[in-house]
Amino acid sequence: LQFAVLLAGLAIIVSGWALRGQISNLKVVGYPGVFFLSFLGSVSMVLPVPGLISVCGAAVLLNPFLLGLLSGVGETLGEVSGYGVGYGGQSFVERHRFYPTLKRWMKERGVLVLFIVSAIPNPVFDFVGIAAGSVRFPIRTFLVTVLLGKLIKGFMVAYTCYFGVRILPWVE
Repeated sequence: LQFAVLLAGLAIIVSGWALRGQISNLKVVGYPGVFFLSFLGSVSMVLPVPGLISVCGAAVLLNPFLLGLLSGVGETLGEVSGYGVGYGGQSFVERHRFYPTLKRWMKERGVLVLFIVSAIPNPVFDFVGIAAGSVRFPIRTFLVTVLLGKLIKGFMVAYTCYFGVRILPWVE
C-alpha cells in the first residue's frame, strides 16, 4: 500500500511536470475550470476526465489551497450521481460479484468506507457511491463524509504537485 501511494504521488508529479507547458491555458480557465473538471470527472462513470491531473497541473500556476478546496467540493457534488443511481434501484453494478460484500460493508461501517475510499485516488468510488445509495445511506452523512475525504485528496494532490514540481532541479 505504501509503495502504491508513493508510486501514485510520483505519477501525479511527473504528469503535472510533463503537462505544465500544455496547461498554460489554466490561467485563463483557472479555478472554475478545475472545479468543473473535478465535478465532471466524478459525475461521469464512463467518460474519463482528467480532474486530478488538472488540479496537479494548475497547482504549478495557481493557489494549491484553493485548488484542493475546489477539487474536493466539485468531486463531492459529482459523486451524488452514483448515490442517485444506487438510490434509484437496480443497476449494472449490483450484478458484480463483489457488490454483496460492498453492500454489507456500507451497512456495517459506511462512514469509514466512504471516508477511506474518497480520500485515496482510485477508480472504485462510483461503486461505493452506488452501494451507499442502494442501502439508503443518509444523504447528509454521505455528503459530509465524502467532502472530508475528497478535500484531503484534493489538498494532497495540489500540494504534492505544488511542492513536488518546485523541488525537481530540471523543471526550471
